[in-house]
Amino acid sequence: MYPYSEGLWAARNQWYVAGWSHEVTREPMERWLLDEPVVFYRREDGHIVALHGRCPHRQFPLAKGRVVGDRIECGYHGFTFDVDGACTRIPTQQAIPASCRIAAYPVVERWNWFWIWMGDPEKADESLIPDHDKIRLTDPDWLPVQAASHLLKARYQLMHENLCDLSHLTFLHPGIIGVDDVADTGFDVHGESVWFRDERAMYNQAPTGFFADILGYHQPIDRLMSMEFFLPCLHIAEEVFLAHGKSEDDPSRRLGSYKVHHAVTPATRHESHYFVAYSRDFATGDDKVTEIINNAFAMVLQQDIDAVEALEAMLQKSGDRPFKDFLAKGDITSVKVRRSMEAMIRAELA
Repeated sequence: MYPYSEGLWAARNQWYVAGWSHEVTREPMERWLLDEPVVFYRREDGHIVALHGRCPHRQFPLAKGRVVGDRIECGYHGFTFDVDGACTRIPTQQAIPASCRIAAYPVVERWNWFWIWMGDPEKADESLIPDHDKIRLTDPDWLPVQAASHLLKARYQLMHENLCDLSHLTFLHPGIIGVDDVADTGFDVHGESVWFRDERAMYNQAPTGFFADILGYHQPIDRLMSMEFFLPCLHIAEEVFLAHGKSEDDPSRRLGSYKVHHAVTPATRHESHYFVAYSRDFATGDDKVTEIINNAFAMVLQQDIDAVEALEAMLQKSGDRPFKDFLAKGDITSVKVRRSMEAMIRAELA
């Protein structure tokens, strides 16, 4: 499925961000993930349960049922399922066939998100979730902000490739976080397999109004930019701001840094979940700075969403035929990631 090779779509034996922890309560909640409905709710002890969301009796959505104790009861005919997916009650009969069951998925809560493993439960290794030191969403020295949740009308690959290519900042987000030098500056790509990092440095920049406002600094700055991608779903963008021309041992040289956390998870073949948070280590007690960042990021995120949804519309109107992209030098990161994602999917198919 474009932009991947024919027959390739998404890996299942991986951890995906399924949403924000606060979304899951004792009331059942449905979310489509990897082309399947999943119902989430909390057990009485607070742990999250994730089950296939379609009742095997008449295909009724289990999220329209109710939680009874730690089990979920279908709201159509009362079929009841335990946390492991086994059917424990069929109101019209005493015998319960072992075949009457639904899939149960491993779930882990990390940094205000809950992560799900949609593949073989025996392979669900929690150590594969990115390390906290990279995230900074619960670091006491950083201020975290939950920015947005969107159901994109676009396949997940399109947002991944948008985020892997920082040069688009110049043209899609001008005057906010984008300037000419973002696209014109050379960059380095590190990593392989399940981790990649694109980084570039821009010096002696006149800060945009957005940066000047949040940093409280109007002199030239140096911007150290990076985007890390932890396959298959998490991108972490970081910017470090330095006062241009000051020596490295001058404590006033460092103006601050922020991270933007982008989690992209397949929903259906042509839809994807997009969860965004950000954190910063400067002006952490200044509500005005938070408001400025909230407003600016809302515009930036909407510009990205509009772009990938326009791409999806173009592909679908073209019959979703395989296309051969013209690739430029700036596409190195996207191409490396594309090949690694394909290799991950192929390894499962094998």
